[in-house]
Amino acid sequence: MTRLQVPASLRRAPLGALGTLLAVTVSVLVASYAHALQPPAGSTRSVQGRVRVPTRSGGDSTGMGPARNIWVTLHRVGKDTAGPIDSIRTGAEGTYRFSYKPFGAGDAVYFASTTYGGIAYFTAPLRDANAAGDVAEITVFDTTSRTFPLSVKGRHLIVSKADSAEMRTVVEVFELSNDSLVTLVTAEQQNAPPTWSVVIPAAAIDVRANEGEISPDAFAAQNGRVNVFAPIAPGVKQIAFSYKLPASSFPLRVRTERPVVVFEVLVEEAQGDVKGQGFAAVDPVTLERRNFRRFLAQDVKADADLVVEVPAGATSGRNLYIAGLLVAVGFLMMLALTRSMQRAAAKRGRVEPTLRPREPEVPLSDRLAQEIAALDAVYARQDAPTASVSAAYEARRAELKAALSQALAEASAGR
Repeated sequence: MTRLQVPASLRRAPLGALGTLLAVTVSVLVASYAHALQPPAGSTRSVQGRVRVPTRSGGDSTGMGPARNIWVTLHRVGKDTAGPIDSIRTGAEGTYRFSYKPFGAGDAVYFASTTYGGIAYFTAPLRDANAAGDVAEITVFDTTSRTFPLSVKGRHLIVSKADSAEMRTVVEVFELSNDSLVTLVTAEQQNAPPTWSVVIPAAAIDVRANEGEISPDAFAAQNGRVNVFAPIAPGVKQIAFSYKLPASSFPLRVRTERPVVVFEVLVEEAQGDVKGQGFAAVDPVTLERRNFRRFLAQDVKADADLVVEVPAGATSGRNLYIAGLLVAVGFLMMLALTRSMQRAAAKRGRVEPTLRPREPEVPLSDRLAQEIAALDAVYARQDAPTASVSAAYEARRAELKAALSQALAEASAGR
């Protein structure tokens, strides 16, 4: 199940505005799903699902109960048109059902959404002719503006070579986990605290949100901190941003404000080094003919220090494009590491009971489609990409599309 977090300015928006927001959010994925999501023209399709919400009484063994009498909307997003096509209220068991006939462009995506507590939640794209079960289930949560710590499952720090102006681009990616059963939101008042915040170097300039799960409208950098004002629902959420640092900022000292399960540092120089308790060099990473030294640490404590050392006098030019690619790569690395750790923990000891529902594993095809979308968005930001950058972009996109086609073919063969 996938969630869309609505910025504060749109929390009370009418259905039309929310439909537009949802359309814009998923439209970037339409091209990637085009060959996998072509419904037969004129055939009737259906979706039958339910909406669940945490409850203190009357729920099932996971602590979830039906969300009754709330609107669920069926959406269509295509190259020709996009918008809501039908709505219905959930029944006593939180169930809903739509029947519809696909129309227009064959690459259109259909999905269902609901709004609860001012936050919009939606299903994954509906691929089957008769979608039901987990694919059509939507989990919603109550909201709270009473701030509480979010655990950091993963943190990635990516340091590029210096450009011709002796500036280095630094990309930071966080996997934050809301382990509660409520969606954290900012209070609707002036000077309300952010839902999440982290310190950045005082010399950082050109701070901007990258292709994560946060709208740039809900992102602010001031007084040496990055502040996020977007709602953060239960589960894991990725936040990515970048900034530039002058050569005088290195060696770069970084302090963890909160514990980190897995901390990864990539340095684009063979002489680069990372010093800090628990950090160890592992196999380097090669991406688009660029080499990065890689350092990993697990279970990093709060207020731990690490130092990133780089050689002085680098002169070759670099740009944000490569750093943006590493956001997606780092996220996939984090997924693999987290799953490995979870399997090891399961073998070592017992599993603690929890009321939180289990999140379904994201299919490989969906992750590849998201990586293609992130790659396209980063490339689109380049005002005047060089021929080498364009060639690297085309080559990487072709690799991802080939992998996506193979993943979709294997998934179809396994049905």
